[in-house]
Amino acid sequence: MQIHDDLSNITDDQLFGIIERMASLFHELIPIDNTIAITDREKFLQYFMGSEAEVVQSELVGKPFPNAGNIPSTLKTGKLQRSVLPKEVYGVAFKSSTLPLKNPDDTIIGTITLALSLKNQTALQESAENISSSAEQLSASTESLAASAILLSNRVSGVLGDTQEIIQLIDQTNNILDFVNNVASNSRLLGLNAAIEAARAGQFGKGFAVVADEIRKMAENSAKSVNDTKKLLSTINNRVNNLMRQVEELTDVAHTQAAATQEMTASIQNFSESTRIVQQVSQII
Repeated sequence: MQIHDDLSNITDDQLFGIIERMASLFHELIPIDNTIAITDREKFLQYFMGSEAEVVQSELVGKPFPNAGNIPSTLKTGKLQRSVLPKEVYGVAFKSSTLPLKNPDDTIIGTITLALSLKNQTALQESAENISSSAEQLSASTESLAASAILLSNRVSGVLGDTQEIIQLIDQTNNILDFVNNVASNSRLLGLNAAIEAARAGQFGKGFAVVADEIRKMAENSAKSVNDTKKLLSTINNRVNNLMRQVEELTDVAHTQAAATQEMTASIQNFSESTRIVQQVSQII
């Protein structure tokens, strides 16, 4: 009751004096560069200009406030008004909020305006936009890299499968060569037996002896060719096995790369989402 009685006896000038003192304190307390202006229903009574604004105090006190903007709108509606003042007005962009001032009789006697500098917000928005743009480019590049890594992994897996088939074919070739080698061995024995029989036949077996000798030579050459081919296939098989081990290692690397790239893509997407949130916050500040 005592407080209400004290307020009911306060004059408008005294109320403005109290508000001016409080405004001065809040001007110092608010960490963001700010300007606080106080008006009655016609003119500026006092204001505390931020360091980034180009207007000095003596230029506004006692002068009429603009016919357009938050102040006349607040005096008319009695409600909080918000707007953004462009850089051209005070030399730097401000986000302005204006409240009506009322006396104990609930009569609107003026306004108080808080204007927060948007310099840091603008810098934050520009940085967020640059980061967002870079993140989008990096995301696109990473997605392309991920697709390439997956393709590489698939291709390497295909090469590994082909290499295993080649080893199987070499094994099949060895089986065929073993068969040819057996035929050559049998032919050599047949040739030797034929030569023996030709010798027993004497004069009548000379022609057959020549044929038997050629069969024996052909068998020996076939056996030699089979051995040479086996050595060559053995070398190829060793090289292919070595290649297969390398391909297996490369497959593991490709799989790891593909997984890591996918994780990187997910992280970049999260980073892009965080950047979007920073942009939203910068618009609120």
